[in-house]
Parts: sequence; C-alpha cells; structure tokens
Amino acid sequence: MRAFASLILLACAATQAADMIELRYQDSEGGAPAYQTRILVTERYLRMDDGSDAGDFVLFDRKTGRVSNVVHEQKMLMAMHEKKLPANPTLSYRVERKVAPVREGTVRVQVLADGKLCSETVAVSKLYPDAARAMAEYKAALAYTQWMTYRNTPAELRQDCDLVHHVWQTGMALSRGLPIEERDYAGRVRQYVSGERRELKPALFELPKNYAPVALPDFDGVGAGSSSQP
Repeated sequence: MRAFASLILLACAATQAADMIELRYQDSEGGAPAYQTRILVTERYLRMDDGSDAGDFVLFDRKTGRVSNVVHEQKMLMAMHEKKLPANPTLSYRVERKVAPVREGTVRVQVLADGKLCSETVAVSKLYPDAARAMAEYKAALAYTQWMTYRNTPAELRQDCDLVHHVWQTGMALSRGLPIEERDYAGRVRQYVSGERRELKPALFELPKNYAPVALPDFDGVGAGSSSQP
C-alpha cells in the first residue's frame, strides 16, 4: 500500500511538471489604455507576452538567470545574463513594509521608502505559489540592469522608489504571494484576470535559432533599460 501511494505521488509530480501555469493580467500605465499581459510559468521558464503565441515575448530561464527579449519583426534576440549586485549596499533611505490581512490567505502589502509609498499589492499566498516565485526570480535577475539604469539617470530624476521597487527590495510583496492587484509609484496598475494550469507547449519556451543575438551592455557607465515587472 505504501509503495502504491508513493507511485501516485510520483505520477502527480510528473503530471504537474508536464504542464504550465497561465496567468493573465490587465495592465495600465499613467492613464494610458489598458493592455493584456500573459505570463506562462514552468519549472524551468517564465515567458511574458501579450497573449499571442506568435507575438514578441520575453523568456526568463530560471536555471541560468538569462533573460531574452525576442522581437520577430527585426528577427532580433536581445539577451541579458544575471549579474550579482554588491553584497552590502549603503542605502540612503529607510525601507518599511506594512502587511494587513484582507481575508484568509490574502494580504495587502505596502512598501515604503522614507514614508513614501512605492507599491501597494494585494497578494494571495496559496494561489499559484510557484508562479509568484518565478516572478520574484525574474525581477531579481533584472536587478543589476536596473541598478545600472539608475546610476546613469540624472540625479534630479532619480527616486528612492526606483531602487526599492526594481533593485534592492524587489521581492518584498511577491514573498507574500501572487499579486491580484498592484499599484506602484510610477502610476502603473495591474489587475489579475485569470489563471489556470494548461498542457505544456514546449515550443513556447524555445528561442528562435535563426535570429541575430544582441547582447545588452553589461559594464559600468552604460545603462540598459528593461521592465522588471513580470
């Protein structure tokens, strides 16, 4: 009986590994018309696109930390490799996280820098937890690039929330669960639309083999911008 139960667990694990999580969000920025973002998550990858299988997409390799941006019209593949941030940063601001219950398993997370609200997120702890982990891993993989962007931004345009949200404290809300509502200091709003487990489509997580690779700058002194929002 024990051996049979073990076989059932193994079969369930194999089935889960052979599917993918599909999340759909509605995003808007600064009052502009809303648009759809689809996020597909497997054990190995996170893919972000506009909902079209044939459209442009971002692919994050959770194993290697590589982020690839595929642009079909130019047949271009832009790649970034994860780089480590300094281990002990000196922060010029005080970070605060406020967590309040909304209902069982759901919390509202506010992240502040010196009292200024950087983000407000409603997160559900048991809703596709591996997808939430993948989204946090993606933001962390882009943190060095975002740091370079910040360093090359004129001082008068910098904000502490830039560092909190995109560089040093990227996982403060995602560590509490999958976002179903999110607002940030830049005016970006995200609303959860749907989520489901679907049969895995391996082709959606493959990079085009005939596209010209373009490596983004990864050295100090040149900023490389990319949205750290999954």
